[in-house]
Amino acid sequence: MTMEKLVFGLTDYLLLGGLLGLSLLIGIYFGFFSKQNSADEYLFGGKHMGYLPVGTSIIASLLSGITYLGVPTEVYLYGAFYAFTLINTCITGYLTAFVFMPLFYRLQVKSTYEYLELRFSRRIRRFASFLYILSLMVYVPIIIYVPSLAFAQVTDLKLSVVAPILCAICIVYTALGGVKAVVWTDFVQFFFAVGGLLAVLVLGVISAGGLSAVWQVSRDGQRLDIFNMDPSPFVRNTFWAMSFGTVFSSLSHSAVGQKFIQRYLTIDNLTDIKKAVLIKTIGTLVLDAGCVYCGLVIYARYFNCDPIESKIVERGDQIVPYYVMDITKNFPGLSGMFLAGIAGSALSTMSASINTLSGIIYEDFIEQWIPESPTKDANAANIMKLSSVIIGVVSIGLIFVIEHLGTVLELSYSVRGAADGPLLGFFFLGMFCPWAGERGTLTGGCVGLLFMLWVSAGSKWHIMNNRMRTPHLPTSVENCSSELMMNRSLEIQTTTLAPLSPDEEPMLLFKMTFLYFAFFGSIITVVAGLITSFAIGEVDLAKVNPEHISPFFRR
Repeated sequence: MTMEKLVFGLTDYLLLGGLLGLSLLIGIYFGFFSKQNSADEYLFGGKHMGYLPVGTSIIASLLSGITYLGVPTEVYLYGAFYAFTLINTCITGYLTAFVFMPLFYRLQVKSTYEYLELRFSRRIRRFASFLYILSLMVYVPIIIYVPSLAFAQVTDLKLSVVAPILCAICIVYTALGGVKAVVWTDFVQFFFAVGGLLAVLVLGVISAGGLSAVWQVSRDGQRLDIFNMDPSPFVRNTFWAMSFGTVFSSLSHSAVGQKFIQRYLTIDNLTDIKKAVLIKTIGTLVLDAGCVYCGLVIYARYFNCDPIESKIVERGDQIVPYYVMDITKNFPGLSGMFLAGIAGSALSTMSASINTLSGIIYEDFIEQWIPESPTKDANAANIMKLSSVIIGVVSIGLIFVIEHLGTVLELSYSVRGAADGPLLGFFFLGMFCPWAGERGTLTGGCVGLLFMLWVSAGSKWHIMNNRMRTPHLPTSVENCSSELMMNRSLEIQTTTLAPLSPDEEPMLLFKMTFLYFAFFGSIITVVAGLITSFAIGEVDLAKVNPEHISPFFRR
């Protein structure tokens, strides 16, 4: 059975078109009426950005469509365990403001990977840059796939049409306007995203009978039984996996990831940088909590007629668009606000990623081949604009590869985790381990990357071949119509999977929960790097520049 399509009204089109049109106008303005004739202007806005737009821009980038669709789906299927990531958000915010950013700011690096060159060598810098490029190039298609999926579910537009259109709009304003356009479009898109989430959340609570009714139904349905203290890395939903395991992913993205550090460094003083980090932390806490509660609200509506089990929707990630279609059909404009929010959050994340990637590719792999000349800065800006276009086009092609690899939240952690762990390990070795040297760090990075690529690829292969299944919490179809149940019975007869033989069972390491990928990748990198450095005796502590070590460990 296919889901009924939503008919957009004039208000819906105006909201969505207004967001996309305003984003384009901002890019055109900064591209033609604001100075963009140097690498510094294109990447850092001349270092004259304010902490409020920067902090808001970073929140908008974090609140991608993955947050919009992935978190409520996660809560609906597996319970409110995601709420424990609020602990991770606080830890990440503190470490970013008081451990990582002071060092980057004091050194006035243009790139976090420039720090690795200062601490170790250019070879380490390029290796780290390659890992980050790999991580973001895999992530960007996931980001744009999410709103495309939502549009395809609730309108007559196909994913193959929506995805290229959204990508094209993002490519144009990012390539033209640089980081200024990224920050200010993020600032605008943030309010669409928050407005869409708030409207759907309030309407959902009302339709469910109030806050207490949502809480009671969620508790009866085991969605609030979240205090699982099992320390096993093979158990997906536990307190430790969500609060501790995700810290390493967050640090890799927010504390050392160039996409965020680049925007912090558009601010010209450390005090305002810390204010931007505080804005980002508080905003993320509030909005993540809202997304978690949105998942409970959706469960309160469908606890006795699950759209997934009854085959109203084809996969879990489609339940949020279906829910929006269901509760907003009598309220013109709300569905448009929601889709504009999803589109805006995805565009903000994609634009920041493209801008960052173009800068890394130029500074770490192209700049050395450009001869010095009076036009070098202008040529640099043009090269980065061209790189932005190429990255966007490649992302469009990758979108159609990812739809068979699991839910979007799982993808966002597991696919990037293979690169994020070793990348974070490099900075741990550089900032906190003065006895780590270049060859040890390079060895540790190679060992960590190869191990995590093996684990991640093996896990995804077993998922694609239906050899690994993550059971979700119980759902019910007892209140569904007889027509739905008949369609469900026919569907189950044709899709039931045969049990696995012992030879087909995945290796134990492939069953590791994706939430620990970045943790194990970084730990393996640090341990292998330190063992190698000690074994070959490559470090003379007297020659290590104290300015390259975190103040926490400098003494």
